Amino acid sequence: MTTNSFVHVEQPTEHPGVARAEAVVSQLRMARGRLNGARGMAALLLAAVVGAILVVVDRMAANLQDGEMLAMWAVISALFFVAVSVGVNALLPLGARLTAAWERAAERRANARADAQFMAYAAFDPRVMHELQAAITRYESANPEAAPAAVAAQRKLAAELPSLYESTRRVRMAYYY
Repeated sequence: MTTNSFVHVEQPTEHPGVARAEAVVSQLRMARGRLNGARGMAALLLAAVVGAILVVVDRMAANLQDGEMLAMWAVISALFFVAVSVGVNALLPLGARLTAAWERAAERRANARADAQFMAYAAFDPRVMHELQAAITRYESANPEAAPAAVAAQRKLAAELPSLYESTRRVRMAYYY
């Protein structure tokens, strides 16, 4: 008597290595979607690659002769320029931001220098100081919400304003010198 028994072996329909590879690829695609516009990271990666190349070149250069060294530096320079040209899209916005920040800082320094020179002249000449106080008063009447800051500035200017005696002494001294 024979019994019909079938052995059912569960065989996977796909290879486990292929499943892992597909999972890695899908993770990379999701990560790339999250990192859209990561120019700063690209610039950092480019700098790391260039630094690694320079370290390798330094290690290799210790054992080379002069002619070989020149050829190697020519190749490394070419690689460096290729790396910079590849990463220029990542570096341009960074350079533009740095340039704009430098220009804003230079403008602030120039304005502060001009204000300091004007205040030094206004402290010397009472007419300019009175004109400045009149301008502050006009600004306060036109903008009542800015009055507290303007009052503090006016008090500072009044403290720097020379007295009547000091201003007449300056005028008298001007006759002699």
